[in-house]
Amino acid sequence: SFNNGSRKDFYKLTNPMDLQKGQYITVEGQGGFDVGTVSLFGELVRLQMKKKRVREDDKEIKKILRIATESEVESMNQAKLREKETMITGRVIIRRLNLAMKLSEVEIQADGKKATYFYTAEDRVDFRELIRTLSTEFKMKVEMKQIGIRQEAGKIGGIGSCGRELCC
Repeated sequence: SFNNGSRKDFYKLTNPMDLQKGQYITVEGQGGFDVGTVSLFGELVRLQMKKKRVREDDKEIKKILRIATESEVESMNQAKLREKETMITGRVIIRRLNLAMKLSEVEIQADGKKATYFYTAEDRVDFRELIRTLSTEFKMKVEMKQIGIRQEAGKIGGIGSCGRELCC
């Protein structure tokens, strides 16, 4: 899981290592690496993959590289500190470009090479100019991901009518 559980994904363990729940690991990122925490391992992962209809032999599943080093964890923490600044700047640029979208969250990859902007919008938005401006401003690859209102509520957090933390 990444960003305090707001994003989760499956990763292949190619070389044997002793993993523990909550441990920091370094995984393949887009054009670099990312650091996340182990939330599940072993047979429980197979059950979740089956439930989410993810095939074990899927070529898209990235690999676990190693247990994260101290410098990689520090690099992740530095990237997390930049997220708020990039989100505020992103919102200013969105307003300046008059785009009908709301920026919910920014997630910067641990190596600082890529930023993913999560947004909500009523209609389709042409954000090509926005991507050019953001990547020039922050000197990193920019990816935009549209999320629904439910996913936004889950990312922001809160308590649902069930009395548990929002998940849907």
